[in-house]
Amino acid sequence: MFLVTSLNLDTPKNLYHCPPMNITPDYSIKKMRSALIFFSFCAASLFILLSPNKVAAHPHVFVDCTLTFEFDSEGLRGVRQKWWFDEMFATMILGDFDINRDNKLSPEEAKALENGAFVNLKNFDYFTTILVDGRKHTIASATEFKPTIEDSTLVYEFFIPCRVKEDGTPHTIISAIYDDSLYTAIELNLKNKINGLPSSIAPNLEVDVPEALAALFVQMTPEAAILTFGPK
Repeated sequence: MFLVTSLNLDTPKNLYHCPPMNITPDYSIKKMRSALIFFSFCAASLFILLSPNKVAAHPHVFVDCTLTFEFDSEGLRGVRQKWWFDEMFATMILGDFDINRDNKLSPEEAKALENGAFVNLKNFDYFTTILVDGRKHTIASATEFKPTIEDSTLVYEFFIPCRVKEDGTPHTIISAIYDDSLYTAIELNLKNKINGLPSSIAPNLEVDVPEALAALFVQMTPEAAILTFGPK
């Protein structure tokens, strides 16, 4: 999972960048042998990343995800996500960003983590696909990013704006959190949430595998949270 940034190789979907190795002529033969093994692994990883047969890919990072659909007086304002990372990935990230090893992230450490490990997910829409009444929603940014440490693991919380006004007609919002390369396995909670719902709106929220997503993914059609809402 560790790749060399000097060769422009990244961990799955650019979840994190490790520092480049600095190999100098005075390395011992043993260290040079280790370096050669390391670079051979990097080359093999690059081959897998560039291979057209991505069915051979397997997850390197594991995430549990919960969604909260947030409303205000105008209707849906967006989707809040909370990710819990697997122990191995969390240990790697926190080893670099929890500088004082106090099992907490100070504001400075959190900002460094955001810049070094989160912002690049924008290039992949934060693994998020949202359909609003059948049309794909453009994800311009994620806001309110807050990394924390819970039960010794790394947790991301952030908000994806997606404005859908309550206009007297029913609406269907489909939200899937999925990495189509299969390098990151994301498990969607079956019990997601709704927050701030006006009393005039009647909602229904479930998790299913919607046919509407089938044409958007190569490997498989993922599970998604399906929210329908309209006037009571």
